[in-house]
Amino acid sequence: MKALKLAGLLVFTAQAAWAAETASFLDIGVGARALGMGGAYTASADEVNALYWNPAGLSRLEKREFSASHAEMFESTRLDFLTYAHPTQQGTFAAGMTYMSQGKIEGRDSQGRLTSGYDASDAAVSAGYARKVELADLGATVKYIRSHIGSAEAQSFAVDLGARRELDGMGPGKLALGAALRNLGPGLKYDHERNDLPLRLAVGAAYKLSGGHAISAEAVNGPRGAGTDAALGGEFQAVKNVYLRAGYTTKSAATGGSGFDAARGMTMGLGFRNEKWSLDYAVLPSGELGRSHRFSLGTRF
Repeated sequence: MKALKLAGLLVFTAQAAWAAETASFLDIGVGARALGMGGAYTASADEVNALYWNPAGLSRLEKREFSASHAEMFESTRLDFLTYAHPTQQGTFAAGMTYMSQGKIEGRDSQGRLTSGYDASDAAVSAGYARKVELADLGATVKYIRSHIGSAEAQSFAVDLGARRELDGMGPGKLALGAALRNLGPGLKYDHERNDLPLRLAVGAAYKLSGGHAISAEAVNGPRGAGTDAALGGEFQAVKNVYLRAGYTTKSAATGGSGFDAARGMTMGLGFRNEKWSLDYAVLPSGELGRSHRFSLGTRF
Protein backbone atom coordinates (compact mmCIF):
# COMPACT_ATOMS: atom_id res chain seq x y z
CA MET A 1 0.00 0.00 0.00
CA LYS A 2 2.89 2.37 0.74
CA ALA A 3 4.38 1.62 -2.68
CA LEU A 4 1.00 2.35 -4.30
CA LYS A 5 0.77 5.68 -2.53
CA LEU A 6 4.28 6.64 -3.64
CA ALA A 7 3.45 5.66 -7.22
CA GLY A 8 0.32 7.76 -7.03
CA LEU A 9 2.23 10.82 -5.90
CA LEU A 10 4.74 10.37 -8.72
CA VAL A 11 2.04 9.98 -11.37
CA PHE A 12 0.11 12.94 -10.02
CA THR A 13 3.12 15.30 -10.04
CA ALA A 14 4.97 14.05 -13.10
CA GLN A 15 3.66 16.57 -15.61
CA ALA A 16 3.97 19.48 -13.20
CA ALA A 17 7.53 18.51 -12.34
CA TRP A 18 8.97 18.45 -15.85
CA ALA A 19 7.18 21.68 -16.70
CA ALA A 20 8.55 23.40 -13.52
CA GLU A 21 4.98 23.89 -12.32
CA THR A 22 3.54 23.69 -8.83
CA ALA A 23 0.04 23.65 -7.31
CA SER A 24 -0.97 21.00 -9.86
CA PHE A 25 -4.21 20.45 -7.91
CA LEU A 26 -5.48 23.56 -9.73
CA ASP A 27 -5.38 21.58 -12.99
CA ILE A 28 -7.28 18.47 -11.87
CA GLY A 29 -10.81 19.54 -12.87
CA VAL A 30 -13.97 19.63 -10.75
CA GLY A 31 -17.63 18.71 -11.11
CA ALA A 32 -18.73 15.20 -12.11
CA ARG A 33 -20.85 16.50 -14.99
CA ALA A 34 -17.91 18.22 -16.68
CA LEU A 35 -15.48 15.38 -16.05
CA GLY A 36 -17.90 12.76 -17.33
CA MET A 37 -17.74 14.65 -20.64
CA GLY A 38 -13.96 14.37 -20.79
CA GLY A 39 -13.44 17.84 -19.33
CA ALA A 40 -14.60 19.45 -22.60
CA TYR A 41 -16.47 22.11 -20.67
CA THR A 42 -15.05 25.54 -21.45
CA ALA A 43 -17.90 26.31 -23.85
CA SER A 44 -20.52 24.13 -22.11
CA ALA A 45 -20.13 25.64 -18.64
CA ASP A 46 -23.46 27.28 -17.80
CA GLU A 47 -23.90 26.34 -14.13
CA VAL A 48 -22.19 27.06 -10.83
CA ASN A 49 -19.05 24.99 -11.59
CA ALA A 50 -18.27 27.47 -14.36
CA LEU A 51 -16.34 29.25 -11.59
CA TYR A 52 -13.57 26.72 -12.26
CA TRP A 53 -13.89 26.02 -16.00
CA ASN A 54 -14.90 29.39 -17.46
CA PRO A 55 -16.16 32.15 -15.15
CA ALA A 56 -18.05 33.77 -18.04
CA GLY A 57 -20.56 30.90 -17.88
CA LEU A 58 -21.76 32.15 -14.50
CA SER A 59 -23.67 34.91 -16.29
CA ARG A 60 -26.16 32.29 -17.56
CA LEU A 61 -27.45 31.46 -14.08
CA GLU A 62 -31.03 32.51 -13.36
CA LYS A 63 -31.20 31.15 -9.79
CA ARG A 64 -28.82 30.90 -6.88
CA GLU A 65 -26.81 27.68 -7.06
CA PHE A 66 -24.67 25.67 -4.67
CA SER A 67 -22.57 22.63 -5.52
CA ALA A 68 -20.35 20.23 -3.56
CA SER A 69 -17.95 17.91 -5.39
CA HIS A 70 -15.83 15.08 -4.01
CA ALA A 71 -13.08 13.05 -5.69
CA GLU A 72 -11.66 9.78 -4.42
CA MET A 73 -8.18 9.56 -5.92
CA PHE A 74 -5.22 7.29 -5.21
CA GLU A 75 -4.73 5.94 -1.69
CA SER A 76 -5.77 8.58 0.89
CA THR A 77 -5.69 11.54 -1.52
CA ARG A 78 -9.03 13.35 -1.77
CA LEU A 79 -10.16 16.50 -3.52
CA ASP A 80 -13.19 18.56 -2.49
CA PHE A 81 -14.71 21.62 -4.16
CA LEU A 82 -17.51 23.81 -2.82
CA THR A 83 -19.00 26.68 -4.78
CA TYR A 84 -21.91 29.10 -4.55
CA ALA A 85 -23.19 31.58 -7.15
CA HIS A 86 -25.69 34.42 -6.76
CA PRO A 87 -27.13 36.11 -9.87
CA THR A 88 -28.20 39.76 -9.57
CA GLN A 89 -29.21 42.55 -11.93
CA GLN A 90 -25.60 43.75 -11.85
CA GLY A 91 -24.19 40.34 -12.81
CA THR A 92 -23.44 37.02 -11.09
CA PHE A 93 -21.21 36.83 -8.02
CA ALA A 94 -19.65 33.53 -6.96
CA ALA A 95 -17.33 32.06 -4.33
CA GLY A 96 -15.62 28.71 -4.09
CA MET A 97 -13.13 26.65 -2.11
CA THR A 98 -10.87 23.82 -3.26
CA TYR A 99 -9.10 21.51 -0.80
CA MET A 100 -6.87 18.55 -1.52
CA SER A 101 -5.50 16.35 1.25
CA GLN A 102 -2.78 13.77 0.65
CA GLY A 103 -2.96 12.33 4.16
CA LYS A 104 0.12 11.18 6.04
CA ILE A 105 3.26 10.78 3.92
CA GLU A 106 6.08 8.53 5.06
CA GLY A 107 9.30 10.41 5.78
CA ARG A 108 12.86 9.15 5.19
CA ASP A 109 16.31 10.61 5.79
CA SER A 110 19.15 11.01 3.25
CA GLN A 111 20.12 7.34 3.72
CA GLY A 112 16.60 6.06 3.16
CA ARG A 113 15.88 5.26 6.79
CA LEU A 114 12.34 5.70 8.05
CA THR A 115 11.65 8.92 9.98
CA SER A 116 8.49 10.54 11.26
CA GLY A 117 5.79 11.18 8.66
CA TYR A 118 4.41 14.51 7.58
CA ASP A 119 1.19 15.94 6.14
CA ALA A 120 0.64 17.61 2.77
CA SER A 121 -2.35 19.61 1.59
CA ASP A 122 -3.32 22.31 -0.88
CA ALA A 123 -6.16 24.82 -0.79
CA ALA A 124 -7.58 27.65 -2.86
CA VAL A 125 -10.31 30.18 -2.09
CA SER A 126 -11.96 31.83 -5.10
CA ALA A 127 -14.20 34.82 -5.76
CA GLY A 128 -15.71 35.33 -9.20
CA TYR A 129 -17.89 37.71 -11.16
CA ALA A 130 -19.56 37.48 -14.58
CA ARG A 131 -22.02 39.47 -16.62
CA LYS A 132 -23.55 39.61 -20.08
CA VAL A 133 -22.37 42.33 -22.44
CA GLU A 134 -23.45 43.09 -25.98
CA LEU A 135 -21.23 40.66 -27.87
CA ALA A 136 -20.42 37.99 -25.28
CA ASP A 137 -20.49 36.87 -21.66
CA LEU A 138 -17.40 37.89 -19.69
CA GLY A 139 -16.12 36.66 -16.34
CA ALA A 140 -13.14 36.73 -13.98
CA THR A 141 -12.03 34.86 -10.87
CA VAL A 142 -9.46 35.79 -8.23
CA LYS A 143 -7.89 32.97 -6.19
CA TYR A 144 -5.88 32.83 -2.98
CA ILE A 145 -3.69 29.71 -2.98
CA ARG A 146 -1.99 27.96 -0.07
CA SER A 147 0.23 24.89 -0.22
CA HIS A 148 1.51 23.00 2.83
CA ILE A 149 4.15 20.23 2.92
CA GLY A 150 5.31 19.25 6.39
CA SER A 151 6.60 22.39 8.10
CA ALA A 152 6.97 24.30 4.82
CA GLU A 153 4.23 26.56 3.52
CA ALA A 154 3.77 28.74 0.45
CA GLN A 155 1.07 31.22 -0.52
CA SER A 156 0.15 33.02 -3.72
CA PHE A 157 -2.73 34.31 -5.80
CA ALA A 158 -3.99 33.81 -9.35
CA VAL A 159 -6.58 35.14 -11.78
CA ASP A 160 -8.85 33.32 -14.25
CA LEU A 161 -10.39 35.17 -17.22
CA GLY A 162 -13.17 33.86 -19.45
CA ALA A 163 -15.40 34.72 -22.39
CA ARG A 164 -18.36 32.88 -23.83
CA ARG A 165 -20.87 33.49 -26.63
CA GLU A 166 -24.00 31.62 -27.74
CA LEU A 167 -25.05 31.75 -31.39
CA ASP A 168 -28.57 31.09 -32.65
CA GLY A 169 -29.55 30.18 -36.18
CA MET A 170 -27.04 27.33 -36.38
CA GLY A 171 -29.40 24.55 -37.41
CA PRO A 172 -31.73 22.77 -34.96
CA GLY A 173 -29.59 23.63 -31.95
CA LYS A 174 -27.48 26.38 -30.43
CA LEU A 175 -23.72 26.80 -30.80
CA ALA A 176 -21.64 28.05 -27.86
CA LEU A 177 -18.04 29.21 -28.11
CA GLY A 178 -15.81 29.68 -25.08
CA ALA A 179 -12.28 30.64 -24.09
CA ALA A 180 -10.62 30.75 -20.68
CA LEU A 181 -7.20 31.62 -19.28
CA ARG A 182 -6.70 29.82 -15.97
CA ASN A 183 -4.16 30.23 -13.15
CA LEU A 184 -2.45 33.44 -14.24
CA GLY A 185 -0.26 34.41 -11.30
CA PRO A 186 3.27 34.70 -9.84
CA GLY A 187 3.61 31.07 -8.67
CA LEU A 188 4.42 29.55 -5.30
CA LYS A 189 7.71 30.12 -3.49
CA TYR A 190 9.19 27.58 -1.06
CA ASP A 191 12.31 28.91 0.68
CA HIS A 192 14.23 30.62 -2.14
CA GLU A 193 12.76 28.81 -5.13
CA ARG A 194 9.64 29.90 -6.98
CA ASN A 195 7.75 27.58 -9.36
CA ASP A 196 5.08 28.55 -11.85
CA LEU A 197 1.39 27.81 -11.46
CA PRO A 198 -0.22 25.51 -14.06
CA LEU A 199 -1.16 28.26 -16.54
CA ARG A 200 -3.71 26.97 -19.07
CA LEU A 201 -5.36 28.50 -22.12
CA ALA A 202 -8.54 26.65 -23.14
CA VAL A 203 -10.73 27.21 -26.20
CA GLY A 204 -13.80 25.16 -27.02
CA ALA A 205 -17.12 24.81 -28.77
CA ALA A 206 -20.38 23.13 -27.77
CA TYR A 207 -23.54 22.36 -29.71
CA LYS A 208 -26.74 22.01 -27.71
CA LEU A 209 -29.92 20.37 -29.02
CA SER A 210 -33.41 20.43 -27.59
CA GLY A 211 -34.16 17.51 -25.29
CA GLY A 212 -31.03 17.98 -23.18
CA HIS A 213 -28.52 16.58 -25.68
CA ALA A 214 -25.14 18.21 -26.29
CA ILE A 215 -21.70 17.60 -27.74
CA SER A 216 -18.57 19.60 -26.98
CA ALA A 217 -14.88 19.77 -27.88
CA GLU A 218 -11.91 21.81 -26.74
CA ALA A 219 -8.15 22.22 -26.78
CA VAL A 220 -6.06 23.20 -23.75
CA ASN A 221 -2.53 24.55 -24.00
CA GLY A 222 0.07 24.96 -21.26
CA PRO A 223 2.15 27.93 -22.50
CA ARG A 224 4.97 27.22 -20.03
CA GLY A 225 5.82 23.83 -21.51
CA ALA A 226 2.98 21.54 -20.46
CA GLY A 227 1.98 20.90 -24.08
CA THR A 228 -1.47 20.78 -25.66
CA ASP A 229 -4.33 18.39 -24.87
CA ALA A 230 -7.68 17.88 -26.56
CA ALA A 231 -11.01 16.67 -25.21
CA LEU A 232 -14.32 15.59 -26.70
CA GLY A 233 -17.52 14.85 -24.78
CA GLY A 234 -21.26 14.47 -25.01
CA GLU A 235 -24.40 14.43 -22.90
CA PHE A 236 -27.60 12.54 -23.72
CA GLN A 237 -30.89 12.76 -21.82
CA ALA A 238 -31.92 9.10 -21.78
CA VAL A 239 -35.23 9.69 -19.99
CA LYS A 240 -36.64 12.77 -18.29
CA ASN A 241 -34.11 14.21 -15.82
CA VAL A 242 -31.59 11.36 -16.34
CA TYR A 243 -28.42 12.01 -18.35
CA LEU A 244 -25.76 9.72 -19.76
CA ARG A 245 -22.32 11.17 -20.48
CA ALA A 246 -19.13 10.05 -22.16
CA GLY A 247 -15.92 11.69 -23.24
CA TYR A 248 -12.30 11.32 -24.20
CA THR A 249 -9.25 13.33 -23.18
CA THR A 250 -5.68 13.06 -24.37
CA LYS A 251 -4.57 14.35 -20.96
CA SER A 252 -4.94 10.87 -19.45
CA ALA A 253 -4.32 8.73 -22.54
CA ALA A 254 -0.96 7.04 -23.00
CA THR A 255 0.56 7.75 -26.40
CA GLY A 256 2.66 5.45 -28.49
CA GLY A 257 1.29 2.29 -26.88
CA SER A 258 -1.44 -0.22 -27.53
CA GLY A 259 -5.12 0.42 -28.07
CA PHE A 260 -5.59 -0.27 -24.38
CA ASP A 261 -3.21 2.58 -23.53
CA ALA A 262 -5.19 4.97 -25.73
CA ALA A 263 -8.45 3.84 -24.11
CA ARG A 264 -7.23 5.20 -20.78
CA GLY A 265 -8.44 8.59 -21.92
CA MET A 266 -12.12 7.52 -21.92
CA THR A 267 -14.51 8.95 -19.32
CA MET A 268 -18.10 8.09 -18.43
CA GLY A 269 -20.77 9.71 -16.31
CA LEU A 270 -24.35 9.57 -15.10
CA GLY A 271 -26.52 12.35 -13.76
CA PHE A 272 -29.93 13.29 -12.41
CA ARG A 273 -31.17 16.87 -12.77
CA ASN A 274 -34.48 18.61 -12.13
CA GLU A 275 -35.53 22.17 -11.34
CA LYS A 276 -34.07 22.11 -7.81
CA TRP A 277 -31.51 19.32 -7.53
CA SER A 278 -28.69 17.67 -9.43
CA LEU A 279 -26.71 14.55 -8.59
CA ASP A 280 -23.80 13.52 -10.82
CA TYR A 281 -21.22 10.74 -10.94
CA ALA A 282 -18.20 10.26 -13.20
CA VAL A 283 -15.44 7.71 -13.58
CA LEU A 284 -12.24 8.79 -15.26
CA PRO A 285 -8.66 7.61 -15.79
CA SER A 286 -5.86 8.28 -13.30
CA GLY A 287 -2.87 7.11 -15.30
CA GLU A 288 -1.13 3.95 -14.08
CA LEU A 289 -3.38 3.83 -11.01
CA GLY A 290 -6.51 2.90 -12.95
CA ARG A 291 -9.57 5.08 -12.51
CA SER A 292 -10.90 7.58 -9.99
CA HIS A 293 -14.48 8.37 -9.01
CA ARG A 294 -16.08 11.82 -8.80
CA PHE A 295 -19.35 12.80 -7.13
CA SER A 296 -21.26 16.10 -7.21
CA LEU A 297 -24.42 17.32 -5.50
CA GLY A 298 -26.04 20.62 -6.45
CA THR A 299 -29.11 22.65 -5.65
CA ARG A 300 -30.85 25.70 -7.17
CA PHE A 301 -33.11 28.03 -5.23
